[in-house]
Amino acid sequence: MSDSIPFSLRHCGSLQERQQQFAESAAKHTAKMAKNPFSGDCKATAASTLAKDDPNYGRPVAGSKTERRGKNAAKHVNAEVVFLCDMIHQEGIPLPDGTAVIAFGELFQIYTRISNKLVGMLLRARKYSLLTFEGETLFQRRDDHVPIKLLKPIQEIRAELNEDQDFDVGVCHKAPR
Repeated sequence: MSDSIPFSLRHCGSLQERQQQFAESAAKHTAKMAKNPFSGDCKATAASTLAKDDPNYGRPVAGSKTERRGKNAAKHVNAEVVFLCDMIHQEGIPLPDGTAVIAFGELFQIYTRISNKLVGMLLRARKYSLLTFEGETLFQRRDDHVPIKLLKPIQEIRAELNEDQDFDVGVCHKAPR
């Protein structure tokens, strides 16, 4: 008689166990939707869920796909910053302190064949004290003469960025203090 019952049904427990699992799953989902401000079932008040001093404010739920995508994006940005610094080191004018300098126009001509995110990567690298240039942002043609200088030797930059593998959402590099 047990041969006539499909394998998947024979090994999934009693009907009561399956009902209990479903009820638990439904209760978890209901609790999650009660906290979700984009859900029609949201029961929480804005003051209780959106406190700006909360360390999880503006952050994805731990363990979620959104968190994983954010960490993967930070890892990708980190790799692009390393690549940009390598490009400046290889194509720029070497300086006695082990760093290098290159004009924005020259770097733009080289780098745009590889990526269209040069200015964003320059701003990110400057934020983490890896390079410097004058002005808020750089524009093609207007700022072609502006020098971009690495602040550390390339070996130090590679070591610093390659050891930083514990990425956080929105943070590609934790600059040493």
